[in-house]
Amino acid sequence: MRSAPISADEFTRMLRRCQPPNGWTSTISVANSGGPDSTCLLFLLNRHVQSIRAKHPDGVPSQVQSITVDHNLQPNSAKMAQATTDFATKLGIPHTTIRVPWGQHPVPKRPETGEAFEGIGRGVRYRLLLDQMVKLDSFVLALGHHGDDQVETSLMRLAKGTSEMGAGGMRKIRRWGMGMHNDDLLFAGMAGMQRWMIRPFLDVGKDRLLATCDANNLEFVTDETNFQPELTLRNAIRKLVSQNSFDPESLGPDIPFHITEGLQQIQANIASLESVEMDPSGGLDHLRDAVTVLSDQAIDVDGLVDSALNRCHLPSPAGTYLVSSRGLATIKDPLVRQAFVLRIMRYVSFFAWGTVRADANRRRSSLQRIISALFTDDPFQSGAFVAGGGVVWTPVVVTNNRIRFGIRNHAPPPRDGDIYGWLASRQVPFMEARLRQLNMPNVLKIDITEQMRQRLAARDTVPKQTLEVLWDCRFLLKIDIDRVPDDLARKVLMHGAQLWIYPHSRWFWPKVVHLNARGDYASGVTLHSTLSVPEKGLVRLDRDVMEKWPQAYNRDVEEVTTDWVQTEWIRSLSAF
Repeated sequence: MRSAPISADEFTRMLRRCQPPNGWTSTISVANSGGPDSTCLLFLLNRHVQSIRAKHPDGVPSQVQSITVDHNLQPNSAKMAQATTDFATKLGIPHTTIRVPWGQHPVPKRPETGEAFEGIGRGVRYRLLLDQMVKLDSFVLALGHHGDDQVETSLMRLAKGTSEMGAGGMRKIRRWGMGMHNDDLLFAGMAGMQRWMIRPFLDVGKDRLLATCDANNLEFVTDETNFQPELTLRNAIRKLVSQNSFDPESLGPDIPFHITEGLQQIQANIASLESVEMDPSGGLDHLRDAVTVLSDQAIDVDGLVDSALNRCHLPSPAGTYLVSSRGLATIKDPLVRQAFVLRIMRYVSFFAWGTVRADANRRRSSLQRIISALFTDDPFQSGAFVAGGGVVWTPVVVTNNRIRFGIRNHAPPPRDGDIYGWLASRQVPFMEARLRQLNMPNVLKIDITEQMRQRLAARDTVPKQTLEVLWDCRFLLKIDIDRVPDDLARKVLMHGAQLWIYPHSRWFWPKVVHLNARGDYASGVTLHSTLSVPEKGLVRLDRDVMEKWPQAYNRDVEEVTTDWVQTEWIRSLSAF
């Protein structure tokens, strides 16, 4: 039976399921390769936006931007890039083509012939897309991945030994994330926390996209390298699925060992799935149905974790997360328990948000240790511990909104109204002497003097400057240059005074300090140490948590406030 094209109403419903938590912004960018998937997406999205503007002139989204990354690795890459420009121009959509500057920092050198390219190309592509979105002040990137891609992604993750949650594939919407810390190419920082990726087509197959292109006379290009199984594991999976077979030998003798090994891992790991029977040789329709079950399960688990977080959470200091043992006892499902722990770790960790480092690399041994300790009747039995992710788990007793700690695995003396629980907080960093031994910088002490000096020197001619500093991948400091006192500006510009961000309190919060020209901390002056709750959190759940911070502050922590510095917690507690 012939596949039906995607109607305007159907696409509107698809988009609705991808809406960011705080609503649409004015511009949606489209990653446009010129193939049928992104061509279909660009057309439907443009038609949708035009419909909104016709009915509601002030409605959002109100503009579409087309972005193409030309890897310049194929003889016809320039021709393909030109096709994307022509199509976007035909639709009246602003378009940018970015040619990959191989060898120019932070982009690596051009891959050699035969070198594994998929991972490198993906990292470069997303880096350039993000940079362009920042220039365009765009906060949403639409991608043309569809249900067939979802099957391939699920199988590729199974090749790496993913969990059932990971085998659910891509999400319709997810935060871009911070990327990989200490990697200039892959680190996205705060720009990644503010931006979203959406995939409206995950519920439909490629056949529907091709039917839409055909019905609307949309021209597209075909990348022949997508059909060469010897190039990538994804290509090999695509070829085998289309044959209703999963015999690596059927691909011929030219398949590299790492691809053959990946295919064998899929066959081995797919048998461990408990929620669905999945036969890699069962054909595309069967695999779509199986992956849909896993995707729906992941969505259900996310919802159950949201409910559990609200049910278990108690007020705690900023940047920590406190859960009651009584609330934990209500969580029975093993998948929900694991997802619950991972969510808290990602929220508290100092590793880049959204990376596996913040999830203790998802090691089963680490997660099992945490789960075994948390879900027991006596939290003090195991005592405080670290099991990865840069998060320390500490058993506590809450009495009259005050947190009390035990001594050597023993609970403090009992009082009326005691509530037992676990406090997740940032792991204590290495001491200075240890950092010197390891030749590692102290990432909690940040010199912002030169950045401030440059902006202060130009503030008479360049007003409304703001210096934003992402500190410890946990806090964002915003410094209003116009409001910096004149006497402090003179000291920085003329007398060599230094401005630093230092940690303070047992919870490792940031404070801005003024040091003399020698950088003598002993005589330094704290200029700002107060944490603020933003008017709008990254998502509603985060806002609910942050509103409870002030009542849980320690009374012995210094609070110094200035009107030219604002410090916000920026790690999200949401599932995406």
